[in-house]
Amino acid sequence: MSSCTSQELAKELGLTVSRISQLKTGGIFDGCFSVKRNRVTWDKEKAIEVYNSNNHLVPVTRTKRKKSSDLEIPHINESRAKSEYFRSELARLDLEVKEEELVESSLVKRQAFTSARTVRDALGNIPDRVSNQFAAETDPVAIHETLTTEIRKALESLTNA
Repeated sequence: MSSCTSQELAKELGLTVSRISQLKTGGIFDGCFSVKRNRVTWDKEKAIEVYNSNNHLVPVTRTKRKKSSDLEIPHINESRAKSEYFRSELARLDLEVKEEELVESSLVKRQAFTSARTVRDALGNIPDRVSNQFAAETDPVAIHETLTTEIRKALESLTNA
C-alpha cells in the first residue's frame, strides 16, 4: 500500500483535485482514503483500481449560465434611451410625491382604518345616547327624526376625517 496526497492522485489519474473531491463526495472512493486532522491520505493503488473499474462516475453539474456570445446585448443608444426614460419616470414620481399627488399606500390604509373605526364607534354609541329618550317617546315620527339625526352626526365624522 503506497499512500499519496489528493494532488498526487489527481496527477496520476489525469484529473483535477476538485474532481477527485467530487468523486470522493459521490462515494466512488469509499474505503480508498483515510482522514487524519483534516488531511486526506489516499491508498494510491486501491484508488486507481476503483477509478478504472467504475464507469458510473459522478457527473459534473453544469451551470445554466448563457455563453457571452449567446447574450443579446442591446445597442448603446438603445441602452441610453431606456436609462433616460427610467430616470425621467423616477423624477416624475419623486415630483408627484413632493407635490403630494402621490401618497404611500401605508398612509392611506392607516387613515382609512382610522376613519372606519371612528364611524364604527360613533354608530355603536347611538343606542347608548338615545335609548332613554326612545323609552319615553311614543311618537314614531319623533323617534325617526331623532334616529336620523344621530346617524347623520355619526356619518359626518366620516366626511370630516
